[in-house]
Amino acid sequence: MQKDQRLLDLAAFLLKAAEPVSWREIQEQFPEDYGGKGEAAIRKFERDKADLLELGIPVRYAAGDEDLPAGYLIERDEFYLPDLKLPPEDLALLYLAGSAALASGTFPYARDLAHALNKLSFAARAPGASEAAALATRQLSAPEEGDPVDVGARVEELSRAVAHRKRVHVVYLGAERRHTTERDVDPYGLFQRGGAWFLAGFCHLRQAIRTFHLKRIVSLAMNPSAPRTPDFAPRKDFSLADFATREIWEYDVHGAVRCRIRLDPPVPAEVIASFGPRAKLAEDGGATFVEVDATNEEGLLRHVLALGDRAELLQPKGLREKARAVLAGLERGLA
Repeated sequence: MQKDQRLLDLAAFLLKAAEPVSWREIQEQFPEDYGGKGEAAIRKFERDKADLLELGIPVRYAAGDEDLPAGYLIERDEFYLPDLKLPPEDLALLYLAGSAALASGTFPYARDLAHALNKLSFAARAPGASEAAALATRQLSAPEEGDPVDVGARVEELSRAVAHRKRVHVVYLGAERRHTTERDVDPYGLFQRGGAWFLAGFCHLRQAIRTFHLKRIVSLAMNPSAPRTPDFAPRKDFSLADFATREIWEYDVHGAVRCRIRLDPPVPAEVIASFGPRAKLAEDGGATFVEVDATNEEGLLRHVLALGDRAELLQPKGLREKARAVLAGLERGLA
């Protein structure tokens, strides 16, 4: 029997069993593969168990008790996914998203995701899905050609630092890529946005929570002392979800300034959505008015100007005048 077929048959046999299956019963079911009394059959079975585990199918031995005999089994709660109640096209889309995350080479806990995809493909009966997951897995942690920073390795290392609450020392390249700074950072969490990975944590140099683009981390070292002892306590006032969904004008550059923008109709839904979940909206005379609290006025200015003549910055007065100056400069440049 071919190995792939044997693994599928073994998994199906154990899953159908109402109670743990003895080694003798397994030998009787697969006489050509595990038959005989020698150690070769046992070693072959152990290799198959390891291969099944790689596919996300855990086979374990139960010692038995008064109610159940000793033997091998597959824990159904560990193997089967809960009923997602999704139509086939949504399952396919979910699988595609997971495969894309694997293929990016920068997804933490990639082995767990690959196992989940294998289970999903089994549940959805998607032909060739397991092979696709295996192909994507081989691309893990491969930096882009010519890219000196292996983002996948950065994500994995920082994931460990976050999990164990260990301080990291980073050499960080400035936004203009002209100089570097050395910083000690308490890593609070990682998030992905716009296809890029970011670290959120307390920067001891700036004495504030900062965001770090992983591709601009030149070097990284986790505190080696007392590896089992946390270096910092989690902050109760910190929410990674809130931090990860911040807009560019919500980055901490200065104090909060209330800003008001007018959007002339028709206003596409994606334009309104571009101001984020914390924007306050109102309609008057067919126009949509947006209010946001900006702690980075330059970021908001760039966003509003990118919307073209459908958007007008009304308040604050100083930022409105700055927008006018930028537009006037562009007009002179085009004249």
